[in-house]
Amino acid sequence: MTRIHLAADHGGYELGRTLQARATASGFDVVWHGADALDPGDDYPVFAIRTGRAVVDDQDAGVDAFGVLVVDEAAAGVVAANKVNGARAVTTTSPRSAAHARAVVDANVLVLEGIAFEESAWLNLYAFVTSGMQQTVQRGRQILQIEEYENAGTIEGWAVQLEPEQIAVRHD
Repeated sequence: MTRIHLAADHGGYELGRTLQARATASGFDVVWHGADALDPGDDYPVFAIRTGRAVVDDQDAGVDAFGVLVVDEAAAGVVAANKVNGARAVTTTSPRSAAHARAVVDANVLVLEGIAFEESAWLNLYAFVTSGMQQTVQRGRQILQIEEYENAGTIEGWAVQLEPEQIAVRHD
């Protein structure tokens, strides 16, 4: 069962809780990382980092997991979530772009704006968590280069000679 780590700041709290209910009703294992109640004074970085960290920890343990962050300003949430080593956060404008983000960069955290229409947000979320990365040597090599830079601060090219069975795990 796919796990969704979900959180929201004050700007996305209502939509976040609605998406939590829809995802749970659709059979996903949803873990809420947001506040228990709406807090107009909360700040997005703590939720972005909590969500990103939970996703990376689960994926490192072999769990099929994704993050969804619903915040007042999506670009800010993307920046904060991407500070977590191993998080690849994106914001999307359509289910097609959500699936594309998964296919191309194996994105694992989706950041939505709290003002999004519920149905649009749900369709983006669903496309994101049900799509997979393209299983090609090129895509696997690119992800490994990003991770190499993230961890070592350089791209030395050690990942250039990948075989197809060496690339990222498929999330079905």
